[in-house]
Formats: sequence, C-alpha cells, structure tokens
Amino acid sequence: MKRSSIPVLLVCYLIIVVAHLYYPKWAQAGGEATLSYDVSGYYMYLPATFIYGDLKQVAFLPEVIETYHPTSDPYQTFTHPGGNEVMKYSLGQAIMYAPFFAIAHAYATVADDYPADGFSCPYQLSISLGSLLVAFLGLFWLQRVLRRYYSYRTVAVTLLIITLATNYLNYSAIDGALTHNYEFTLYALLLLMTSRLYRHPRGEREVFPVGRCLGIGLILGLMALTRPTEILAVVIPLTWGMRVGKGEWSKRLQLLRRNLSRILVAAVGCLAVGSLQLFYWKYVTDDWIVYSYQDQGFDWWQPHLIDGLFSYKAGWLTYTPAMWIAVLGFLPLYLRRKGTFIAPLLHFLLFIYVAFAWSVWWYGGSLGQRTMVQAYPVLAFPLAAGVSWALRRGKVVRYVFIAAVVFFAAHNLWFTHQAHRGGLLMIEWMNRAYYWRTLFTFGVDTDDQLLLDNPEFYRGTPHRIDTLYTNPFDSLSPVPCATEPISGAGSLCLSGPRDASEVYFIPGTYAGRQWIRASVDCSITAPRYGVHYSTQFVLRFYRNGEQTKERVIRMHRVLNEENNRSVLIEARAPKDGADAVSVHFWNGGADQPSILLDNLVVTALE
Repeated sequence: MKRSSIPVLLVCYLIIVVAHLYYPKWAQAGGEATLSYDVSGYYMYLPATFIYGDLKQVAFLPEVIETYHPTSDPYQTFTHPGGNEVMKYSLGQAIMYAPFFAIAHAYATVADDYPADGFSCPYQLSISLGSLLVAFLGLFWLQRVLRRYYSYRTVAVTLLIITLATNYLNYSAIDGALTHNYEFTLYALLLLMTSRLYRHPRGEREVFPVGRCLGIGLILGLMALTRPTEILAVVIPLTWGMRVGKGEWSKRLQLLRRNLSRILVAAVGCLAVGSLQLFYWKYVTDDWIVYSYQDQGFDWWQPHLIDGLFSYKAGWLTYTPAMWIAVLGFLPLYLRRKGTFIAPLLHFLLFIYVAFAWSVWWYGGSLGQRTMVQAYPVLAFPLAAGVSWALRRGKVVRYVFIAAVVFFAAHNLWFTHQAHRGGLLMIEWMNRAYYWRTLFTFGVDTDDQLLLDNPEFYRGTPHRIDTLYTNPFDSLSPVPCATEPISGAGSLCLSGPRDASEVYFIPGTYAGRQWIRASVDCSITAPRYGVHYSTQFVLRFYRNGEQTKERVIRMHRVLNEENNRSVLIEARAPKDGADAVSVHFWNGGADQPSILLDNLVVTALE
C-alpha cells in the first residue's frame, strides 16, 4: 500500500508558517513591509487600475512613498519619451496578486479601520497570507509529481531539505510576495502537468490531450509574463521523458510532429497570456515593445557564472550549500532515472547561464541567489536522486549524509535569521573575510563591518610594534567644524569644500607581506547611513613611485554606532615589498556633514 506524503507536506508547511510568524512582513514598516521595494513594483498595476484609475501617470505614487516609505525613490516606474510613466516590471505577478488584492480592497472599502488606498494594513496582510497559500500549493504539487518517481522516504527528505536547508524558506515564508515563491509553484504545476502528459498519452499514436496542452501553454505564458526569462521552462514539456541514446532526438521530433496541432494550441495559449504585456505597453506608450529595465541588461558574452555560483557576495552554492546534493545528484539521476535526466539538465544549464548573464547578477537585496529559488522544483529531481542514493548506502554513508543535511539546515537557518533579526548579513557587501569571521556567531561586533571594505586584518598579538609616523594635527584649527579639538591644540576637520585631507607619505623599506596599521581618533555629530557617502580612510603602498596596492575602509560603518572613537585600518605590503606607504581621508563629498580627526598613527607590526 502506498504511503501518503501529506504528513511531511504539512510539516514543511508548518515550518514555513512558523518562519512567517517569526518575521511577519505585513507587520513591518517602510522598506521591510510586504509591499515594498520590488514587490511594490510588481503590485503597482492593481491600485493604479482599480483604485486610482491612473495607469498612465501613476500620479499617486509620490504620496504612497511619502506615506508608507516602501522605497526611498520611485524606481517602480520610469518616464517614457512619450511622457507617460511605465511600470518597470511586467504584470504577471500582479495577476496572481489580484484575488488577494480583491479581498483586501473589499474589506478596506466597507470598514473604517484602514484607508482603501492599496497599501494599508489589509493589503499588506492579504498579500502575505495569499503568498503563504501559494507556497502550500507549490509544495503540494511538487510532492505529487515527485511521488510518481520516488519513494515516500525520498520525497519526504527532499521536501524537508528544500524547506529547511535552502533559501526557499526565506522566499516562501518571509519574502514570499516576491516572484520566486510564485514561480516555484508554477514550475511545480508545470512539472505535474508535463509528467501526466507523457505518462498517459491517448491511443497508440501518442496523441496528447488538447486540454493538457492548453494548460501547459497558459502556465508557460503566466511564468514568462511574471519573469520573461522563465520562457526557458518550455524545454521541460518539449524534452520530458527523453533518454540519452542514439535516435532519441529523432523520436522526440516525430512525436512532436504528430502533435503539432496540439502544440500550436499550447503556443496560442502561451502567447495569449504573454500578449497582455504588449497591450499594456501599447495603451500607455503607443509602442508595442518597451524595454523597461533601462540601464540593466544581459552580458551574454561574459556571464558571471563563477560569481553567481561561488562568490561570497551572493554565490548560490556558497549560501545554499545543500544544493550541492542536487548538482551531484545528476549522476545518480542519469543512472537510475534516465527519463527524468535530459529535461532537468537542459533547463539547469540554460537557467544558470541566463540568470548569471544578467548585469546585476547578485539580484540586489538577496539572501544568497534568490533567482535560483524558482528552479528548485526542477532541481528537486536530481536532489531526490542524490537523496535516494545516499539513503540506500551503508550506515556510514547515511550518517554522514544526515550530518551534512543537518549542517546545511543550520547554515540556512542562521543566514535567514541574520538577514532579518540578527543583523550580521550585510547584503550586497559580503566577502570572504567577513563571511568566515561572523559565520555561526550571534553577537554583533561593529568593527567586523570594516572587513566588508578591507578583507585584511591582523590576527593575534604582534611581537613588536614600530611607530612609523604620527600626526596630532595640533597646527590645524578646528574652526570649520565649530567644535573643540578631540585632543591637544587642534584637529583635522573635513567639512564642506575641505572634504579631503592631504596625502601623508611615509617613505621606507617595507618587506613583502609586512603588516602596516594606521589608526586615527574620530568624532562626528551626525550618523550617515548611505554607505557610499561615508568618510573613507585610505592606505596605499608604492614601489618606484607607482602605486601597487590600496585598501579603503568606510569609517561610518562603525562611527554610526559610536560617534567618538578610534578607527584603524590594516593591510599587508605586496609580495615584492614597497618603498613608501601613504594615508589620507576623504569625507564622501562636499555636501556631507563634518568629521573631526586627530592623533593619526602609522605603525609596522612584526
């Protein structure tokens, strides 16, 4: 008797619900609310159409930003040469939000508690809860299709790994209103319908049911209308069930020819859904085609594959190491499930190429690689193959595998916590030094943030410290800062036009890899949260008059937390040594608040 996967499905969903309650986006404000940043851009079609009746000018957006602060600037739209405002994102996601928007708007219209403006609490809550429902459907459909090929135990472990040990947890439970959760569910439904299409052809001539072909076409159209690159998913129904072998491609072409009329039905359904975007563009701009991403695009000839997969900034396998099981699982998938090997492999290769050819390959404020989340239903097949292989081995292999999965889950849960409440994940700034310095820690040391700019820091206690240069700035007047010196008779004040210090050179003989440290006392009157406008502390190395190395720290990373303190920068000389070093300061621009600096000391560490 077959065992049901419903219990483990409910466990996975319970995990998602608990994570949702841990950090309910609908209860947050500003840029942390459900309808903020990219989500507000996907969603904007709905209030523009059904509340404000203003798809062309979106004149209500400045007031929404002033009231709810979903973003600091209205990047959700851009001004077309014709004069109207055009939505940056396509409208597929808005279509999927529509039922939840309708419920919220109906409540807000009849109740007096909240304004019916599209962004008050009922709308935030409804979109959040609706996204949880979408996550449940995705898990339900995924377990249905996996159970066609794998045992209950394998499917259970596979679903638990996806839910607990990958960033799907974040993008279903917390940031579930983003497209990745919805596309995950559409992929799961596409796989289920495709497996049924090939498993139950009608008649000896393998004629596909028209209804299923149309359904597949509509799903593909909605996927592409939500994220245009998801049109790649067409390789799944076209190649599903193919095996590696001579004559397989010709057999598949013959099968598709026999079903050409039904494939055309699917294509018409796909185009009918996708054309909705064309009609929107025509209505707003009088052009059928508009490129809405402006200065962003694809680097087709130089895709960022290594960065996208392995970098500490946002590498997929660096932040979601559990998916190594899926990558390695392609081998047992080929050996034991040949009929489900070609389609997932082709999709995976095309998907990562297109995903990491995007110029903004780290995808903005992303926990790991969020763009990979929607591909997890397809990768669930090699993942399940890897799980099945490990669970069939001896005790040692099984125990090692279980220990690895537990570690991957702990790794994912730690990063999920740090992304929202822990404060240690510095999205878009992560590097190797900071990653390993903070991994699995919970106390926040603001000095560690300096590693985000300068990955070099001296470990241990030096045997000797030689002072190379000191400058108390006593000869400088602090008048421009309108405050007393930090110590002594004067301090260096960077303010207004005087936004940079002179460059302080320290000639000498510096051996290869010798450590140099520079420190300075600082005082600020106001924090700066735009990191690009922070005061910079610059340390450089020279050889034969040419600069050979530079290290920079953004001082306000730590000064924002403690406005009177000493800040230091450390770096090693290049391998071939140096004959001079220099330090200087830049205030981030002439319009930045003043900063007072004193007691500059440069030392060599032995």
